[in-house]
Amino acid sequence: MSERAGSTTENKLSELSDVSNILLLTPSLGGQGADVCLDVISRTKPSETNVLTITYTDTPQEWVDSWIDYVGVSPLRGGIVGIGQADAGVDDPSWAVKTVENPSDLTGVGIELSELLSGMATAAADDEHIAVCFDGITSLLQYADLQRAFRFLHVVTGRIKTVGGVGHFHLDPEAHDRQTIATLKGLFDAVIEVDEDGSWTIQK
Repeated sequence: MSERAGSTTENKLSELSDVSNILLLTPSLGGQGADVCLDVISRTKPSETNVLTITYTDTPQEWVDSWIDYVGVSPLRGGIVGIGQADAGVDDPSWAVKTVENPSDLTGVGIELSELLSGMATAAADDEHIAVCFDGITSLLQYADLQRAFRFLHVVTGRIKTVGGVGHFHLDPEAHDRQTIATLKGLFDAVIEVDEDGSWTIQK
């Protein structure tokens, strides 16, 4: 598990204060990236944070449960786009849920993501934050070739930057060749590499 606030993790997170989009290199198996993901997305007060997650792996309720287990309280506003899933709600009314049944439908994913992100940006006051988790690029590349995925991610990262948010995007480095990873790194302001023991480093 990642070290929590007041530790080296907090010092590391301070290095990300000026970035908009982060590539999170983490193994798909073992869950080492989950705690780092939640560290990054919850580094601002939940009462001042809008959280948007796009997930291919967890159901919306599973993601909300993970958030509550880790953070303890709901964010100011939450949004979830569940990909490859039928309509699914969550118990907590703080979260708005959208689903896209066809994972290859990047247009549909983009529309749902943009609607939730725009709604948060419109509602957010100046002192509020927008945090986005995209889990993950490895799943995306199962349904789209690299060129199409790159174009899609270029649009998504641009929108996050436009609304002043911070996004991080999961990628399993063991599932892709070096050229693919090098190409995708060009979209991001920083890279977090998570080791098998859960420790992590930042590259900018």
